[in-house]
Amino acid sequence: MKDKFFEFKERIIENCRENKIAVIILLLLWAFAVPFTLYFYQDSLGKISTGNEAFDNVVELADGTVVQQNLPIVEGSESLAIKFATYARRNNGSFTVRVSGIDSGIIYADKQVKVSSLQDNAFMTFRLSEKLDPKNDSQIRVVLSSDSQSGQGAGVYYSNLKAYEDGKLEINGQLQEGDLSLRFLSESKELDLFYRIVIIWVISTFTLIILLILLVKPKYEVLFTVIAICFGLTFWLIITPMSVPDETIHYEYSLQLSNYMMGKKDHLIIDEEYQNYGAMAGHLNISAAYERFITKINRPMHLDNKDSKMNFDIDESYKICFVPQALGITLARLLNWNMLRTFYLGRLFNLIFYVICVYIAIKKTPVHKLLFGILATLPIFMQQAASFSYDCYINGLTFVIIGCLMKWMHQKEIIDLKEFVFVFIVNMLIAPIKVVYGLFSFLYWFVPEENFGKKKDKIIGALIITAPAMYELTVLLFPLAFRIIRKIFENLFLRELSAETFFVSNPLLVEGDTYTFSDVMAHPMEAIELLLRTIRYSLKTWFYASFGRALSGNTLILPTYLVHSLLALIVLSALLEEKHTGSFTFRFVILIMCCFAGLMMVGGMLISWTEVDQEIIEDYGGPIIQGIQGRYFSPFLPYLFIIINNSRLKISRKCDQYILYAFVVLVFEVVVYVLSYTFMN
Repeated sequence: MKDKFFEFKERIIENCRENKIAVIILLLLWAFAVPFTLYFYQDSLGKISTGNEAFDNVVELADGTVVQQNLPIVEGSESLAIKFATYARRNNGSFTVRVSGIDSGIIYADKQVKVSSLQDNAFMTFRLSEKLDPKNDSQIRVVLSSDSQSGQGAGVYYSNLKAYEDGKLEINGQLQEGDLSLRFLSESKELDLFYRIVIIWVISTFTLIILLILLVKPKYEVLFTVIAICFGLTFWLIITPMSVPDETIHYEYSLQLSNYMMGKKDHLIIDEEYQNYGAMAGHLNISAAYERFITKINRPMHLDNKDSKMNFDIDESYKICFVPQALGITLARLLNWNMLRTFYLGRLFNLIFYVICVYIAIKKTPVHKLLFGILATLPIFMQQAASFSYDCYINGLTFVIIGCLMKWMHQKEIIDLKEFVFVFIVNMLIAPIKVVYGLFSFLYWFVPEENFGKKKDKIIGALIITAPAMYELTVLLFPLAFRIIRKIFENLFLRELSAETFFVSNPLLVEGDTYTFSDVMAHPMEAIELLLRTIRYSLKTWFYASFGRALSGNTLILPTYLVHSLLALIVLSALLEEKHTGSFTFRFVILIMCCFAGLMMVGGMLISWTEVDQEIIEDYGGPIIQGIQGRYFSPFLPYLFIIINNSRLKISRKCDQYILYAFVVLVFEVVVYVLSYTFMN
């Protein structure tokens, strides 16, 4: 033990000597970045937010448009937050925000803002010169005006219904029914305490990671395990309960599975306390959840013997992906913990499962360790891992599969039987959940036959590995193939094709009806047009969302510079020089498989989710396929980014610590932005 300590000490000293100047500069930059970031967001961090959250309409601040809102004050408010829109375009010019007291005439704020600095669909905070006091004013007036040209100005949101008693909203002198989407921010002891706890944790753990990168330089599997734990626990705290997409359903599924584990006869019956969702909002990060965390986390379990019936019944085939969460819930229930503790322990067990998967994947692979590590610890992956979402299960096993694949493809020794069984089990676990992700097990056919021993062993081994995916594909595609053949036979010999137009609403249809496979078969060209239109409309959104542009319930949109910076780091890590570069055939097959898996996913959403009577999308000439989210494509990222690695365009391995350093700083920026966003909701 003593020898290891001295060895560790010598490594730190040696690394410090080798890169003394770089280490000092990077530590100074980190010491500057932390207070600067916190100062930049100080107007919203740790504050309680009250006001109008509705945003039904938007008006562009351009061509002399003047928006004026009179409203009662909230005593003690230090800042105002107004929600703006950029219309997802590049805008020019500026607008002015003027806040004054109606009674006193005090100018609380008079600020000019460049339109280009706004984030789309996000609140912007304006600090007041002094706290609002009813002794000075009972109401304030907010006036927005702009010098932007039409089509280049920012939009400001407002509601259809009144949000403020005695409030009055005028746009160009015309009285409106609703009020501005405006929030008052004031001090809160509970929120300030929560903020201090989180920010101390974040600064401490992120500094530890920075020191590990610069001074210790541990193996990647160790480093990224530490990173996954630190990042994961951070998102475990700051993403509020029920905010991750479908988390309410996944939480209740896990509760039901917990009932099975505890031997409960009726798995749909649960103690009422465990479904106490007070101060939590589905798909929205709200600061009220932080308040409840601080004030109620230690509250004893309320045993009133009231039972509650759940709204959802878990599908048999999906039980396995909720096992980690259910184990955490079961332990908490045995300890008689309250809802909050139970909820967070279930999240924690899900995170532990994911961290184990990340460690195994990076330890196994001999190549792309940095790429896989950065992808695995992106905010979107950590958010899903630190929630009840079964995306954690899919993402974790995806990294294990590709990590083992890289090892088998590039190792020189014969594959060990234990490892073969392990890989088979992993592929068997993922295929029944989402067959589109299980398709990538077919890449194991690229493992050299000498690693199996001989050609016959490779064929048998590859067939065994891909058997789960082949079985699921057969179950899925055989009925479709049968229906295709039957449809062709009917069209050729039994009757002519219906002249009814695809996508024209049928008056006999019930609202909410979805497309059917028969619709696609009867009108294949129209179906292809629908697919192409959807790709044109959504491809950019899918791509950015796949690596985390939208967090929480797809409502927390990260600033553009953070998204592009994360993408740049992923590309750089993918271009790092490696001992082995995949062949052209291997990379081409990956691309084809990603496209095929994407088409399967889109086709599934067309039949299961897309409504026939949806509105036509303007500028695209028709409807689109609904229900597809960018995070569905996240498991494709490890495969897609190894494609761009090549032997011609390479980046030196000396850059890896700088890429890692930049990544940690960017995630710190993301964390602070998430906190700022939540405190304003």
